[in-house]
Amino acid sequence: MATYIVQRLLATIPVVLLTSIIVFLLMRLLPGDPVLMIVYQASADVSSEAVQQMRRQYGLDQPIHLQYLAWIGKLLSGDLGRSIISRQPAWDVLRPRILPTAQIGLTAWALAILVAVPVGIVSATEQSSWKDWLGTIGSLVGAAMPYFLTGGLLIYFVAMRWRMLPASGYVSPFIDPVRSVQTTILPALTLALWLASTITRQTRGSFIDVLRQSYIRTARAKGLSEGGVIRSHAFKNAMLPVVTILGIQLGGLFSGAVITETIFAVPGVGRLMVDSILSRDYPLVQAVVLLITAAVVLANLLVDLAYGVLDPRIRKA
Repeated sequence: MATYIVQRLLATIPVVLLTSIIVFLLMRLLPGDPVLMIVYQASADVSSEAVQQMRRQYGLDQPIHLQYLAWIGKLLSGDLGRSIISRQPAWDVLRPRILPTAQIGLTAWALAILVAVPVGIVSATEQSSWKDWLGTIGSLVGAAMPYFLTGGLLIYFVAMRWRMLPASGYVSPFIDPVRSVQTTILPALTLALWLASTITRQTRGSFIDVLRQSYIRTARAKGLSEGGVIRSHAFKNAMLPVVTILGIQLGGLFSGAVITETIFAVPGVGRLMVDSILSRDYPLVQAVVLLITAAVVLANLLVDLAYGVLDPRIRKA
């Protein structure tokens, strides 16, 4: 198992390298000069010599390939660079933003699994019943509603009209655990609704396909209860495609966090990425993308390990 994990991690090196090249080039191709933005924010007269000196300070006067090699060299030594706007180390800016995004994303992911998997199983085992129709309609509504609409409705009703939860902000669980849970619920529900709709449809389709197999009919013919058939014979086989979706969602939670954190004013990684792109803060954008890439790689590794748990044949291979 250890050898397999090492091999998988080594196989991700080309992916990370290619991602870094693409992001590095795209940021340089965007219109706008970060140095000129600093000058504009300072609202002061700065000479052209001072502007050129700032470009040399951040290495922006060099060709793109030399800038990339310099950045990779620093990255290999553990240096993510320094923010052009705040002039702080990129890791120091990024580090406090990870906890809000991770807390909201993992909470949403867990809520989606706890709701969607049972609903999908019930829909598959009781096809054409009112439960199946209710689960199908709910999943379609969740998939059709964009994040900004779901978040806006939750803010309007839950926060503003009913005054049950705060409408925005974030509090660390290390500061106030109760307040932290309160500020996490609405953004987590916004993310969980879309996640649950996808998981429900995948679970339902996968279980319907498995329940039609011959070994399921054999288990029923032997007198095994329907619950026993689901638990002992259908569950692991049907969950293989679902685990793939769960891994993709776990790695892609940052995409939903960009919108959700903006709506709820959460100081997380997604909001930091938007602000960094708008200000052309190259080192911060590159640091955020590397973090997202690492999350996707880790999620894919967890999916591969889960395959081995669900299907012994995969583990032996």
